Formats: sequence, C-alpha cells, structure tokens
Amino acid sequence: MKLRVLIRIAVIVSIVLLCTGFGAYSFLRMNAVENRQDFNLFTLVPQDATAVLETDRVADLMEDINGLHCSKDDHFLYVSELFAYLKKYLNTLVGDTPHGLSRQMNKMLISFHEPDTPLNQVLYCSLGSGDYELVESFVRKYCSSTFPSKYFDYNGEEIRIYPMADGRFLAVYFTPDFLAVSFQKRLIERVIDARRSRQSLMDMPSFRTMYAGKRNNVAATVYVRMKEVGMGKDTDGIRSQTRLGSWAEFDMKFNEEAVYCSGISHGSDTTRTFINALRRQMPIKGFSGERLPASTFFYDQWAISDLEAMFGFTSRQEYAKATYSDYIKKRDEEWMDFMKEHAGESIMSCLFQSKDTTDRRPCAVMSVAVKDEAQAERYLQHLLYVTPKEEDAPAVPRTSPGYRQYPQARKYRQYMLPRNTMLTQLTGITESALHTYACFYKGALLLAPDAQSLSAYIDAVENKDVLGGTSVYEEGVGSLSPYYNFAMMVDMEEMMLQPETYVRLIPNFFFRQAKFFRHFVIGIQFTCTDGIVYPNLVLLYKGEIEEIEN
Repeated sequence: MKLRVLIRIAVIVSIVLLCTGFGAYSFLRMNAVENRQDFNLFTLVPQDATAVLETDRVADLMEDINGLHCSKDDHFLYVSELFAYLKKYLNTLVGDTPHGLSRQMNKMLISFHEPDTPLNQVLYCSLGSGDYELVESFVRKYCSSTFPSKYFDYNGEEIRIYPMADGRFLAVYFTPDFLAVSFQKRLIERVIDARRSRQSLMDMPSFRTMYAGKRNNVAATVYVRMKEVGMGKDTDGIRSQTRLGSWAEFDMKFNEEAVYCSGISHGSDTTRTFINALRRQMPIKGFSGERLPASTFFYDQWAISDLEAMFGFTSRQEYAKATYSDYIKKRDEEWMDFMKEHAGESIMSCLFQSKDTTDRRPCAVMSVAVKDEAQAERYLQHLLYVTPKEEDAPAVPRTSPGYRQYPQARKYRQYMLPRNTMLTQLTGITESALHTYACFYKGALLLAPDAQSLSAYIDAVENKDVLGGTSVYEEGVGSLSPYYNFAMMVDMEEMMLQPETYVRLIPNFFFRQAKFFRHFVIGIQFTCTDGIVYPNLVLLYKGEIEEIEN
C-alpha cells in the first residue's frame, strides 16, 4: 500500500476518533447536567414540616403574582419572609445572569414549621452549573457589611451565617447541587439531619405516594398537613394537644381577579381531623342562596350523614369544653339523640347584619334540616318538659326583642334550650351562658345564641331579601362544584370587624395575614369521592376598600 494512502487513512481514523471522543464527552456532560436537574429538594425537608410550597418556575410565578390586580394595588401576601426577600431581589438576581435563571434555579421549595411564624421557614433551591458562584456573589452583595459572615461546622457540614441590613441573620447551607436558607440556624441543622439520616419527607411513604401523582403545568403547588387538635391534661389542668395527620395538595392558578387552589387529599389515617370527618359523609347538592339574608357576609354548609364522625371531631375542640359540666354533658347527649332521630342531610350556618343599627354584634343562625318538622317539634317540646330546670336560666321570651322590626317572624314560636354545646361545636360561636334559642321554620330547626337573630333571619327570608341572585354570590358559587361535603364563603372585609367569638369560624391563617385577605371574598369547598377529598379554595379580589379603623 502506498505511503500517501496510509497517511490518508490515518488522518481519517484520527478525525473519527476525535469526533467520537468529543461526542462521548458531551454526552457524559449532558447526562451529568440532567442528573443535577433531577435532584429532589424534598429529600432535604424535615418530616415535621406542616406545609410546603413548591414551584418549578419561580420566575413565572413571580410574574403571575405581579399580574394580579391586588398586586397592582400594592396588596401582596407576605406569608413567607423568605419569599418576600426573593420577590424583592429576584429581578436583580435575574439581571446578574446573561440568560436568566437556570432551569435548576427555577425549582424552589419553602417549608413551614411549628410554631407557625413568618420566621420558622426554610427556602430550598436547586443549583446548576455556575449557580453556586452566582448565588454566593449575590448574597455577599446584599448582606450587611457591618458584621462579617461566620461559618459553623454541624456534623461535618458547613453552615454559613450572613448578617442582613435589617439586623437579622440568614443561615445558609450550600452544596454544588442546592442551597437551603432560613432565618433560624436550628432549622438548617434539621435540614442537614434529614438529609444525612434519610428521614426527610420523601422517606415518608404517605408523602412519597402522594407526590408520585403530582400534576404539571401549574404555577405552584402547596402541600398542607392536616392537624388534629384535641384535649389533654397536664399539671396545669386542661390544655390542647396537636397531632399531625395526612397531607393535602393544592395546585395554584392565577388570573387578574382571582387565585384558584384546587387540591386533593389521598389517604385517610387515624387522626380526628376535619377532612377525615368529611370523608365519612354523603355529599349534598346545591347551595342555599335563597335562604341567606342579603346582608350575609359568612356562611357554611356541611353534610352530616355520619353524625358520630362529625361530633367526634367537633367535640374535641378546646372552645367546646370551656365551661363543661355533668349537666351540659347530659344535654349534649340528648341533642345527639335528637339529631340522630330527626336531622336531615345538612347543616347551614350564617352571619349577617341586623336592621337594628344600634346592635354592633352580627346576627348568627344555624339551620339544621329535619326529616319531619312536626314530629321534630313534638320531640323537642317533650325534651324541654322532662329536662331538669336551671335556677339561673333566663326567662323564655314571649316575643322576640325586635318583634316590631321583624313583623314577619311573629307567628313562629321560639324556644329557649337548656345549656348545651351543640351550637358552639358546629359553628365555633361561644357564648358564656351556652343557652340556645330555637325555632322551626320551613323544614329546618333554626338555632341561634339570641332571640333577635332568629327573628331577623325569618323576616329577611319571608321578605325575599336574600343573597341568592346577587352578583358576588353568583360569582362565588359559580366557581364551586354543585356536589360537595362542605362549602364556605366569607367576605373578609366584614369578618375582620367581628368580635372574637365569631372570628373562630375562619382559620387563623387568614387573620394573621389580615392586611392582605381583607380585600377578598374567600370560597372554600371540600368534595369527597371514594374516600378521596378534593378541597378547593377561591380568592376573589374585591378591589380597593377603605382602611379598617383600629
């Protein structure tokens, strides 16, 4: 073979080998990048987390939030101080990168821990190639120069403490794959423990099973852990005890006027949580706008086909036992028997404004559907006849105190019931005497903490001065399913003005963020099918309102 041919063959083979080597190197490098993208931040979250916010598109999430009308009116939800910092500096961080955030850095979690304060949180973020140096430079750029950063060794891992300009400190756990940031150094230590001991959320079978079915194409997902709050005793007497139960997940979507959170709660457990009580109930159909006074600013409706399960949850609430005695316990047992025998499929509660402008308290009524109104009333009359009398009980009203204002209610007889906790259990409304006023009306037993509420309610419904048909009500129920186990709607602007005994009807979370939520009408619904609960939450923005006076 000629020398020229041999040289040509050698050159061709060298080029082929070079291309093959470069291709193999590129493939291995791309594979390594893909593996970094697959890093699961949930393997860092301690198992005692009570909630987690997840997004794969943090930049898009910020853009969605900024596009809300409430954001344009400068009303932001700062439930997380870490998220507030991220929102404040995100544009600057993106500006420091020539092509925006990497795909890894768009992946973010925030875990929430007890006690529930804005500082007891951890923010987690994946890191791609070059992100480690970017974040380190960014943190140093915006940290206070008054105090130098410090480094601590915790079980062989480094925790960095950076001073902030406002006097607080950030604890940071860096690796080439991720970072974890918190205002609490002890929470970062628990993150390290969770990772090293493999006792994170992803090591919990219940959470891992739920996360396997995660849906895509949503702005963010929130995972919330249900809580059982019961009664226990220690050397100081009665106290509340909290036990964590199963998880529910909510996918978040936004438009300019509203925030939608559609969720699912997969498996039940042995905790007596509200969701587990709802799993036992048969769904009800339709809404009750025609039975709600037009001034209603709060109402809820429950399915009660399984009373044992529902009372098993409500009877464990601390507020229901504040003034308990043997006498009241006996009355509760009698009412339980009454409900089992005569109650229908649902209970509705509402708060509304009275015509009497001198009374600053709202009217409150609970409506229990009954199977046979005449038979139920005869049973109640017999029960009142045989119940031992109370020496300190107030007199039974012959007419409602506001009978001149509510003439349509005069023909409906009112009863005053012996002290019991049924109204308190099923509504959360506490009155010191625990006396309840009752009236039968249109196939339902009405219960209220005062006689005027009953008269005002009946008068409004009789005059068709009702909520059904109004734009706010129809818009609210239009986003909910017609079949459900529990539904609630509340105008938070009005709710913020109510006495403490009424605000218990709303989860504390909404009141801790009152400055934000008072601009919304909130709708919450739970629908159960085959043991699976589908919770949904809708925030409808009301626009600008006047500042609430302290």
